[in-house]
Amino acid sequence: MLVNLRKNIDMVRSFLQGLPSLYEWNSSTQCCIGAALNAAYELIAENGGRITVFLTVLPNTGPGALKNREDPNQRAAAEVLNLSPASDYYKSLALECTGHQAAVDLFLLSSRYADLSTLGGF
Repeated sequence: MLVNLRKNIDMVRSFLQGLPSLYEWNSSTQCCIGAALNAAYELIAENGGRITVFLTVLPNTGPGALKNREDPNQRAAAEVLNLSPASDYYKSLALECTGHQAAVDLFLLSSRYADLSTLGGF
């Protein structure tokens, strides 16, 4: 949210108070973290800064979308194929961020497969 806080303090307070109930009944499982990271990066690229991300599902739509590569039959295999990144999207975004003094803190909070090898490019 980009507004002048002094001029819009009442609007900001109203928004923050209503935020918990805004998506109370949303059952969508779509996640487009790539687009959100791009937008956040563009906002802070000029001056640098820190982006904090809390991710609970695999990014499955938009830029940087990933597919579930976990195969339960391969968990005990000698060579696990999903330990290497699925794409270089997040790695290249991380390189752009470091070039502009922008840090990304990524917290993965999922009990399911999250493709850390790809998302860990940050």
